Amino acid sequence: MFSNSAPNQDVIIAGQHSGKPVTIVPTAKPVYDQLAKLARDGNNYWAEITVKAINELAAGRLHQSNIFVKPGAVHRNGTEEFVMILPGCKVTCEKLDADGFRILHFEADIHYGEAIKAKAKPGLYQASKINGAWKAELRKDGLIEHKEDRLVAISDSGYDNPDEAAGIAAPRIGEAPHVGSLRVNTKGFDLHFTPGEKRIGGLSNYRNAIRVNQYTELHESAMLLARTMYEAKEVPGVTWVSEDGGSGVLTQAMTIIAAQGIQLPSHVVFMFNPTTSPNTAVKAAHNLGVLLDRKFIKTRPINIVGNRDHLEMNWNRWKSENDSLTALQAGVDAFAYGKSLQGMIMTGATIAAGFAGVAGVSLTAPAALTTFLAAIGGALAAGKAVGTVASVGNGLVENLLPKHHDKLKGKF
Repeated sequence: MFSNSAPNQDVIIAGQHSGKPVTIVPTAKPVYDQLAKLARDGNNYWAEITVKAINELAAGRLHQSNIFVKPGAVHRNGTEEFVMILPGCKVTCEKLDADGFRILHFEADIHYGEAIKAKAKPGLYQASKINGAWKAELRKDGLIEHKEDRLVAISDSGYDNPDEAAGIAAPRIGEAPHVGSLRVNTKGFDLHFTPGEKRIGGLSNYRNAIRVNQYTELHESAMLLARTMYEAKEVPGVTWVSEDGGSGVLTQAMTIIAAQGIQLPSHVVFMFNPTTSPNTAVKAAHNLGVLLDRKFIKTRPINIVGNRDHLEMNWNRWKSENDSLTALQAGVDAFAYGKSLQGMIMTGATIAAGFAGVAGVSLTAPAALTTFLAAIGGALAAGKAVGTVASVGNGLVENLLPKHHDKLKGKF
């Protein structure tokens, strides 16, 4: 970690002529100087984000309403103290009465770039299918391949490594209406990978899932993705596809760059089985000006979070997209959502029947359920996929063991 040094007078580091100067206390200045040096050498894009954030603070574009910022509870002499959560560092700031800002402390990790290379921090990868297996290679500059109609996947957490994430994401991004598995398999895609043991969002993280822009654990990854999206603004026809909890990272990233006034009118966004609020994502997408297909998302029937605000989402889409989305189409989509609710109920009945018919257990027997799922997962992992899926039912495996289902699907 960087260390702070000896006291002296505060120094202006940004906004000297903007009317909102940003000063820094002497003990934090050496940290800032080292981050600025890392940013200037061009090989540490994470440090560039921090320096840019300081400049945006001076321009008045960063404050408590922005998801970059986590408000603090401490008030010092009538002024407000808060923390900016940035890739590789946290910056404690003070909003002054004179409409300026003062940086009080930097907590920065000089080895953050090495952690990205070690796959311990979020990073961007190029995914390619080689001899039937997906391989992901780190893009050291954090930039997507500069090709028209490039595909970019934003993965969930919970994967062992980027290779595994790419293998699961590949068939899922192929579900986007204008994509398809052939394009994915032949051209590959870029992958924004977020490491972590737990999945993002869902019922186990319900509060964060429905208040996705306050999901602080995602801020670091979202800021890196926001930088990637910003740098890709001149690349025509980029398609950004999230899978499962990657929806949370994509939603925050869209919110970040939309707040900066950026527009991506030729880009497309799609979400496969989002486990965070799709309605929040739609609002961010509208602010960003991206293209949305009528089938903007695809959710599994038992995805409670992904299905919870479809009606509100469809209403917001109709209000914002009435040039391209008619009232009739909105009504049809609302009817389709009603059918999906029925499908959710029917899926629950199918699952119950599947347990009873195949394993002789019921949903009220947790121990037997655990044993049953473990047996299915073991069979799939052992390569006995065809017989397992045939005996249990494709829909049952898809809903209860989606990771195994999509890994199997990606082989064909």
